[in-house]
Amino acid sequence: MSYRDIVVYLDAGANTANRVRTAVDLATKYRARLIGVDISTKAAFEGESHNAVVAIKHEFVTALQGKHIDFEYRLAPPDARTAEQLFSHCADLLIATQTNPDDHHLSNSTVPEDVLLSAGVPMLVLPAGWKGENPIGNRVVVAWNFSREATRAVHDAMPILKHAQNVYLFIFAPNYSDENKDVQDVKAHLERHGVRVTLAGWRDHGETDVASALFASLDREDADLIVCGAFSHSPLSEAVFGGVTKVLLNNISMPVLMSN
Repeated sequence: MSYRDIVVYLDAGANTANRVRTAVDLATKYRARLIGVDISTKAAFEGESHNAVVAIKHEFVTALQGKHIDFEYRLAPPDARTAEQLFSHCADLLIATQTNPDDHHLSNSTVPEDVLLSAGVPMLVLPAGWKGENPIGNRVVVAWNFSREATRAVHDAMPILKHAQNVYLFIFAPNYSDENKDVQDVKAHLERHGVRVTLAGWRDHGETDVASALFASLDREDADLIVCGAFSHSPLSEAVFGGVTKVLLNNISMPVLMSN
C-alpha cells in the first residue's frame, strides 16, 4: 500500500505556501500525483486578498516546477460541500491546515473539519503557522484505543509508519501493561508490516485526561506527527472521548493525521 493521489487544499491565506511545500515533500517521497484544490470563497476575491486569489494557480504550478512529480490544479466551487466538489473522493490523503482566525473567510469552511468527518479519506492537518521546514513522519506517535477509528487511522497511515524511524504506540487505559495480550497483538501486527514499534503506554489513574497524557508523551518522545482516529460530534462520542478530536485539531505544536 502507498499513496498514489494526494490532495492539498489551496487558498489565499498565509499558510498555503508552506502547506504546499509539505505536500510536495510527501508526493515526492511516495511518488504520488499531487492535486492542488483551490477552495477560495467569493469573499476572497474582494478587497486586499483579490490579487493573492488570482495568483493561487500560478504559485502552485511554480512550486511544482522541477519536482518530477505528476500534478494538477483544480478549482472547487465557492460553495462546495460534497466530497465530489472538493475532489476528496479519489484521493488517498488530504492535506489541510487548521482554521486560521485571521484568514478563515478566504477558504471553504468545510475544510478541514467537515471534510475530515465525511470524506472517508485520511487527512493530514497542519498547525496554523506551520513552516514545513522539516520532514514529517520520522518519529510518529500513534494514539491507539482499540476503536474502529483508530484502526482505520493506523491502516491509512501505514505508508508513513513503514518509513518512520520510530513509531510510539500510545495507549491510555486504567489497566495498561506492556504485557497485555491486546497490546502485544497490536504491536505484532504493526511489526509484521515492517513498522519499528516502541510501546509508550500510560496507566490512567484518574489524575489526568487522555489529551494531556498524550502531549506529555509527545514531549518525551520528541515526535513530529500524531496518528489517531477522529470522532463524530454526537453527544455520546463527545462524552466518551472528551472532545479529543477538537483538542488535536487545534493543537499548535505538530501535524496530525486523522481518519474517521
